[in-house]
Amino acid sequence: MTKRAVVVGINDYSVQGFGNLGGCVRDADAMYHTLIDAFSFDPAQVYLYKDATASSSNILRCLNYVLRISEPGDVVCFYYAGHGGLHPSGTAGTFYQTIIPHSGRFITDWDLWQAADQLQPSWVNFTVVLDSCHSGGMVDPVAPTGAVRTIANGQAFIETLVGTMKSVIPFGVTLPDVSTLSNNVHTVSAAPQATVCYTEAANREFVQQAKATLLAASRWDEYAGETSSHGFLTDAILNTVNSSNFQITHSELHTALTPLVHNAAGHEQHPVLRGQANRMDGVFLEGFSDSR
Repeated sequence: MTKRAVVVGINDYSVQGFGNLGGCVRDADAMYHTLIDAFSFDPAQVYLYKDATASSSNILRCLNYVLRISEPGDVVCFYYAGHGGLHPSGTAGTFYQTIIPHSGRFITDWDLWQAADQLQPSWVNFTVVLDSCHSGGMVDPVAPTGAVRTIANGQAFIETLVGTMKSVIPFGVTLPDVSTLSNNVHTVSAAPQATVCYTEAANREFVQQAKATLLAASRWDEYAGETSSHGFLTDAILNTVNSSNFQITHSELHTALTPLVHNAAGHEQHPVLRGQANRMDGVFLEGFSDSR
């Protein structure tokens, strides 16, 4: 079994023209060392991209590489700390949640699926950890602007979202068929700080076609916050892992993270676990040969 990882942290969004963040590079550094020290990843197989090196082309090239060479029983982790956003899918009313690199185009779940398409869903433990706005833009009006890991949208784009949005494809579930999540959001409205809020249809967290397990920082109707040190999710992961002897299932990890993130945030932010339901009792970042 080989464990590989792509770790990304971006504070500097000057190239993209968005507000800078404070804790994402520190998050990436912490996760880089945690993967090596706590989860026995080979340092030679952990690829770290921060700020200027975290371009769209570098991230996608490395993800394609580590997924292409993975074999049954291997583990691939993709960790991202930075801004999140939304992007039209090309299908009317459907939008992709995105991660936003330091430079280059936004990266969508479609890009991730294309990289993971060579994987058999039951072979490789492909885990995606996002400390970014999983909501795609929901912002609490009392939240400090600089502490929110989402971008401000243009007024015309907000009007398009409010008027047309019916489906949102979450980044990190690697779905080949976006119709699986058709009409999964409702009550779309403009929110303070040039964003939108929307509510997800119930019971859509687990999708059998998914080729990845997703641990995201917040629910659809929330935002992902950070302190000057770490994102709330990353800080909770570091604390939980250190107290678990590095052996914890996905479900146990999610249960442990939820109150830590919620209490640290001081507002409504709860981590989200997605993917194949039959994988949730597997050990976090441990390999499996067959999860069926």
